[in-house]
Amino acid sequence: MEAIVVETKSKKKTALLLKLSEEMGLRSKRISAADIEDLFLAQSIKGGLKSGYTSKEKVLKALKK
Repeated sequence: MEAIVVETKSKKKTALLLKLSEEMGLRSKRISAADIEDLFLAQSIKGGLKSGYTSKEKVLKALKK
């Protein structure tokens, strides 16, 4: 699986791209800037946990503040 992210400043262009992907038989989804930020934050946390850079407890403690 491969994915791309296309950013538009127009709802009309977004709708056109979504319709085109549907007609091509591709799966597509509209996501917000906040959704993208959440994704990158989650990836950073997972990367830190795997590298030993920080502990799960420290991350959870920081999120509770």
